[in-house]
Amino acid sequence: MAERGKGKKCGDCANWKVKDSHCTYYDDIVKGVIKKTDPACEDFYPKGKEKPKLHKASGYAEQGLYEAIYHKGKPAFLTIKDAQFRVIEEVTVEGDSFVPKEYPNEFPYEPYGYCEASVPSREELFWKVREEFDLFLDVESIWKDYLAACVLLSYQQEKLRTVPYPFFVGDNESGKTVALNLLNWLCYRPMLGVAIPSADIYGYLDDSDAPGTILEDEAQGLQRDMDKSKIYKAGYKQGAVVPRTMITQNKRFIKYFRVFCLKACAGEEMPRVKGLLERFIFIQMVEGYPRKDWADINKHDETRLRDLRNALLKWRLASRDWELPEVELSVKGRLKELWKPIMQIVADLTVEQDLRVQLERSQKERLDEKLNTIEGHIVKVVCALYVTGQPLLFGDLWDALVKDIDGKLDENKPNKMDTPEFGVVTKQKIGYRLREVLSGKKDKIKKQSDRAYFFDPQKLGRLAKKYGCIFGQDKQDNWTSSQAPQAMKPERQVPENGAFSQNKLDLKNEKTENQAQTTSEVVHSSCLSCQWDLDDLALKAKSVYRLSMDFGVETCVVCNHKGRADWQVTLFDDSWGFLCGSCGLKLSERLNKNGG
Repeated sequence: MAERGKGKKCGDCANWKVKDSHCTYYDDIVKGVIKKTDPACEDFYPKGKEKPKLHKASGYAEQGLYEAIYHKGKPAFLTIKDAQFRVIEEVTVEGDSFVPKEYPNEFPYEPYGYCEASVPSREELFWKVREEFDLFLDVESIWKDYLAACVLLSYQQEKLRTVPYPFFVGDNESGKTVALNLLNWLCYRPMLGVAIPSADIYGYLDDSDAPGTILEDEAQGLQRDMDKSKIYKAGYKQGAVVPRTMITQNKRFIKYFRVFCLKACAGEEMPRVKGLLERFIFIQMVEGYPRKDWADINKHDETRLRDLRNALLKWRLASRDWELPEVELSVKGRLKELWKPIMQIVADLTVEQDLRVQLERSQKERLDEKLNTIEGHIVKVVCALYVTGQPLLFGDLWDALVKDIDGKLDENKPNKMDTPEFGVVTKQKIGYRLREVLSGKKDKIKKQSDRAYFFDPQKLGRLAKKYGCIFGQDKQDNWTSSQAPQAMKPERQVPENGAFSQNKLDLKNEKTENQAQTTSEVVHSSCLSCQWDLDDLALKAKSVYRLSMDFGVETCVVCNHKGRADWQVTLFDDSWGFLCGSCGLKLSERLNKNGG
């Protein structure tokens, strides 16, 4: 025996049972004459070190699109190719093999499982997700719609240019954490934490194979962490990266972290930094009466939530070739960036028009907020006083501003005024704002001791639109918030191409016949008495529609549940009553099936 095989076994040889190799005793090995434990011969050749297989959560391989799941207690890949789903142990890309990431060492969320059922339609998924929010949350109905849309959106992030950031604001025990827990159950590959350190967020994003979801509780101090603020400020746009300098023992280099993904926060206070405020959609939370407390969640609820998230993952794979539709919106700028992805994901769903109404309401609220800033009041006054081609005397502007913001002057301090809303406002501050915000140019006018400002009428017109002011009304202190035109729904239908296309639920926008009434036109003739059977109510109901306003705590006329009313039912005798979200949806479906 040669020295190179000394102390080795046949099974340690690289040529063990390898056909057409240099092994002299291959035939004897195949026949079983030579065993794996026998001493190695002079032809012994050591095995090379095996390269460890990389772990992946999602991507594209020769076997098709894949997502890491757990199947029968073991990590596996769910793949789709040629509209066929398969569960396999590993995938290959250009000769390299990949295996699934393992729980809990490689990801923070409960692993996905295999959904045996066929892929639901987008309409069906939306209402199943919304039902979970309706069960555990007591918030305005429109925000349940919004959160359900966010869940669906999280599974299509690669197709989006921007993503919204929901922020739940409220006191203790207002349901903020419950909302995050529901998103943690249903959103795509989430990480939920309390005041998550920026380093942990960078690490999670760096390890992710696709944009996931970050859910942060107790985020009221967000603006104090500069590194984390960078993630939130940049991460709502596709392709956004944040550079960080990395220092090792031997070198120093810059690493670029991808930070684009859906994020949701909860806190007792809103961030106080303007750059962060503009990127969040704030949802006010108050202590309410959900149909079921999160503390009472049981195994049946968990099984239902698991089945739903598994169906969402399967829908993600099946809808990979579906292109999100282009939608027409009546808003621009940051508000459009935050709402366009929501409207794209609900395009042609029954809930689309309700969310469009909420978007218009949000636009008006933002205009009102801008007008109630000191900059908004300055723009309003300048637009009222401005005459095309004429300079505006600072004294005239100052006097008009004093009246507009209810300022009080002190004869001993003529360069400042006290205001109830903005505190002390100085002439110097107004001068800065005129130059920085309105691009005003200061100059002296002959025979005038006062300063004067010249403005570009085109820039002033754009600012008037931004702040919702009337421009061109000479010497009048009159303004109005701009009314957003009714957004037109695109006429073309949006086909969802792929293996998942199925018949949609015909909920008719959750509103049945004769929906000429708006929420503010609720019929108040006589209130129904509790308790009604759902079948009897369906026979006598003239209409049922979902409320977009908060009517406070009411009692459902079917199940007697006390909480925020989501629906109103009106009978043929014009008597009416309130319904909870679940009963209202069931009644709406029955009326639609009956042709009512």
